[in-house]
Amino acid sequence: MRDRDATQLLPVFGWHDPRVHLLDDTWLLTIAAIALAIALPWFAGGLRIDFAAVAFGLVTVAAIHIGFVALCGQAAGKQRKGTLPLVGLHALGVVTVAFIWVHAGGLQNPLFLTVFALPVIGAIFLSRWQPYFTATLSAVMVALLASTQAPELRWYAPVLSTVADWMSAAVGKASGGAGLPFAGFYAPSEYFVVLLEMFVVMLFACAVAAEYLAVIFDRLHAQASLARAEAVRSQELWSGLLEQIPLPAVLLDPSTYEVICASASARAKFFGGEDSVVGREFFQAMHFSYPEPVQDLVTGTGGVERQSMVRLGDQLVAAEICVQHVAQQGRRFALLMINDTTEALCTKAALDAAEAATLVADSQGRILALNRAAHALFPEAKVGADVSQLVSQFGSGVRWWDPGLSGRRKVHVTVMRRVYQVTTSSVALLGEDRRLYVVAFLPVTQVATAEESATTTIPTVMRWP
Repeated sequence: MRDRDATQLLPVFGWHDPRVHLLDDTWLLTIAAIALAIALPWFAGGLRIDFAAVAFGLVTVAAIHIGFVALCGQAAGKQRKGTLPLVGLHALGVVTVAFIWVHAGGLQNPLFLTVFALPVIGAIFLSRWQPYFTATLSAVMVALLASTQAPELRWYAPVLSTVADWMSAAVGKASGGAGLPFAGFYAPSEYFVVLLEMFVVMLFACAVAAEYLAVIFDRLHAQASLARAEAVRSQELWSGLLEQIPLPAVLLDPSTYEVICASASARAKFFGGEDSVVGREFFQAMHFSYPEPVQDLVTGTGGVERQSMVRLGDQLVAAEICVQHVAQQGRRFALLMINDTTEALCTKAALDAAEAATLVADSQGRILALNRAAHALFPEAKVGADVSQLVSQFGSGVRWWDPGLSGRRKVHVTVMRRVYQVTTSSVALLGEDRRLYVVAFLPVTQVATAEESATTTIPTVMRWP
């Protein structure tokens, strides 16, 4: 079986609101960005890092990531009581990233500041104002922590001097007095001011871009929700139509042959009216004389099996099986249409067993069906051929097979140097002026023998006691 014919599972979201999934992915990307922003300056040489403090910060960010994973794994039926837990985790993550930054170089590692853009962009999945809140929080934390490493920055904000002194003591205690990362590095205070200004501009630019992305995301999410609702309604309508369809139809799983759904006519005719057929294996519930051709159609690309014999108790039924693969409930299934052809098979068997070469033609003289004896008498005859070309003794355009108003006529014709009695009969079609014509060829010798045997038959005389 080819790969494109295999059963395909389509993804189904456990939670219709994917914001937690996206926040989780954002913080996973933030962890990778932090590792890169620390590794590149460290490998370049000269940057001293407080690995104990950085490791503690990375463990905290990993715990925040695990918290988002836990919220992502909540049951789909549970409703959140608000976004406060998400906002708290997100804000804690920003503070932790700032803590890692000050122990991984601080102002002398400006590459690290680009990491703050990821939480600002990811905050849009909480609310429309969260990117601006996150940008403000990031700017305040970076400014306060920068003032602990460059005391001259306090000249530009004297009000924050007390807070900076407190944070300087806390950070210095946490870092264990690691000192400046680059011992010989010196820059004027204007450098740090411009660096912080560019950092703030970058944060709010990311916040504006995130708001634009949020508009696009909301539109896509609304369209996806609408499409999902329409798909669910379509699946329900499709399932209802399948169950109420007046033809015998069964829906199967191609990999296990499990009955997913069955129409009422199929349950009544082929399963004895059992509702418990759903969930059973199809080829155990319905007994085929040769199930292999039908199994190949179900597991393959579909098709039609013209004649299959089915055992229904002590009864043998001829059926035509049509298999079409369809998609339902996010998976590929096989739809079986079962057509009872027992009557057609019996009619054809009766025609083939008849001694007369019989064929059926329409009002235009086209052959619609013919039996085995007609195939032997006219090897060139086939369905769709012109019946007037079979007998050469009549001229072209003569409707010799039309009995006229009488509805039945007998004539003698010669076919292959042998004389045949041709009996033509017309069959009326309901609501139509046109008719079907049944033409039977019987050798004259057999007709004479039958008539002679009929005249010499001695009738039986019944006597009363």
